[in-house]
Amino acid sequence: MLSHIKSIFTDKEITIKGFQSLILKISGSLLGYILLWLVGNSFDDPTRVWGEYTLFLGVLNISSIFSRLGIDKLALKLVAAADKDLKTIRSVYFSSCKLILGISLIASTIIYSISSYIIYYLIPKSTMGIEIINMIVFILPLFSIICLNENTLRGLKMIKEFAFFQRTSKMLFSVLLFLLLFYGFNLLETIVVIYAYSLALLLIFILSTLRVYRVLHKNKEKIHFIKNREIFNQSLPMMVSSSVLLLMSWTDSLMIGALTEGDYKETAVGIYNAAVKVALSATLIMSAVNSIVAPKISESYNNNRIKEFKLTIFNSTKLIFYTTLPILLIIFLFPGFILSLFGDQFAVPSAIAALLILTSSQAVNALSGSVGTILNMTGKQKVYGNILLVALAINIILNFILIDKNNYGLELGISGIEGAAVASATSLIFWNIYSVIYIYKKYNVVTSIKFKNNK
Repeated sequence: MLSHIKSIFTDKEITIKGFQSLILKISGSLLGYILLWLVGNSFDDPTRVWGEYTLFLGVLNISSIFSRLGIDKLALKLVAAADKDLKTIRSVYFSSCKLILGISLIASTIIYSISSYIIYYLIPKSTMGIEIINMIVFILPLFSIICLNENTLRGLKMIKEFAFFQRTSKMLFSVLLFLLLFYGFNLLETIVVIYAYSLALLLIFILSTLRVYRVLHKNKEKIHFIKNREIFNQSLPMMVSSSVLLLMSWTDSLMIGALTEGDYKETAVGIYNAAVKVALSATLIMSAVNSIVAPKISESYNNNRIKEFKLTIFNSTKLIFYTTLPILLIIFLFPGFILSLFGDQFAVPSAIAALLILTSSQAVNALSGSVGTILNMTGKQKVYGNILLVALAINIILNFILIDKNNYGLELGISGIEGAAVASATSLIFWNIYSVIYIYKKYNVVTSIKFKNNK
């Protein structure tokens, strides 16, 4: 056993940079929990406040799918494959930036024009509905460029910067701005959490853009803009896989909001999202390792260094397995206690059940390895997208069957947030197992945990 654990650290780049990324991601998650704790202890009805905030994030993130169209994910692949050729990287970045800005402005206009429908179906009881939509309209173009900046830094293997802007900075600035607005300026309305997050994104947009510019400014050659058609031919298939993943992460919350009746709507969303946040803490290691693995897989595979390609997968999978296991055990042993840390209203029996269901699926996710990253970085984004589309369909169908208490379907006796958890877990397990099988058949590589590297 000790020899297996020691062998994890043979790839120093994955270990060192992965550890740096992990520290930043853990910091971001802890700050996210602090924000949830602050909400839980600052409002009379914290589950409702957190529910509104969750629905805001859901609409913002799903809207960003259509404002980016996979262009930021393509930028990651092309920047990594450019192997530090600044002329090529500048061309990729500025071509992508121009397209994303134009598309996101169109997306913002569409959201504003259908704002009444969004409010009616998701937050009809909220007195801040129009203000929430206005914040989404304003922040969407900036949020889209932030995603491009993050993936550009990731492709450049600037992992500390990528990890900081992707997660840590959002939660750090949100917590600080919440404290400033709520306690400093005495802004006590429930929308203060959304204001804090939106202002945090504005600040991150400025800082991340300046950081990317400092790198690209070293080369001052004239920019060669890539044709839009060339970008869309590659980005749209990548959009499918990345957008479906994003849709699956927010479908449960949005469908709980749409299918739950009465005043419990936002409360149910808030309670469920708290369970999701705890379950996702088990993926911190995988996320950190993938930050390193993605450019390494792209570089090694696309330059036909197959032995390095397989070794990278082997080492990263073992690192994910051994370091995720303790987190999973803690959640399984103390689910109620963990949820109660954010307030007793979050630790209801249905939330505990949902947390255990979601954590079980995350265990399968961790054991499967970096399947999504491998498929995207080896030109199989269409295959991955198709797998995820089936998983999304499974998720949506099961949500319709299991969320509404009057629509049991197979009369399994599951409804509400427990039903959403079952739907999410089933779809996650499906796409992980299917991807593991596909990668093995295509590349003769076992991405799931194994203890000996068969070179």
